[in-house]
Amino acid sequence: MFKKLIFIFALLCLGSTISYAQDNYINAIGVRGGNPLGVTYKHFIGRYAVIEGILGVNFTYNDPKKLGLAATGLYEYHFYITEGLNLFAGAGLSIGGGKDLFILNAELIGGLDYTISNFPINFSIDYKPFYSPVNRDFGVKGVGFKEFGLSIRYVIQ
Repeated sequence: MFKKLIFIFALLCLGSTISYAQDNYINAIGVRGGNPLGVTYKHFIGRYAVIEGILGVNFTYNDPKKLGLAATGLYEYHFYITEGLNLFAGAGLSIGGGKDLFILNAELIGGLDYTISNFPINFSIDYKPFYSPVNRDFGVKGVGFKEFGLSIRYVIQ
């Protein structure tokens, strides 16, 4: 009987570890290098659902006159790989502008998210293609494939 209780207790402990292994953090804020270059904030709104906000400078358009500030909102779904490491995919919108530039993009995002165990640092690498319906007078119309990024965040909890 005692062995059965220990076995059940061990299974419950293991099960609780597995079910919460993906929830390494709830909130994290940091910097994003790439395009856009700026500040990023991630917040888990469910076990696997995440909202991410990015505020930064967009370098998509090769003309220095078309350097724009953009705000991006993304909804992401995280897939557990191993403790601390998640694969994620999602979609969202960017809006912004600058001199002679208006940014309105439908965005996709995919990447890897890694949180160091027992240390409040999170890294993610992502690829973020977009579609812009804006006409050529105010921006770039069409599909863009140049938005890669590396983010380093401090885990708030």
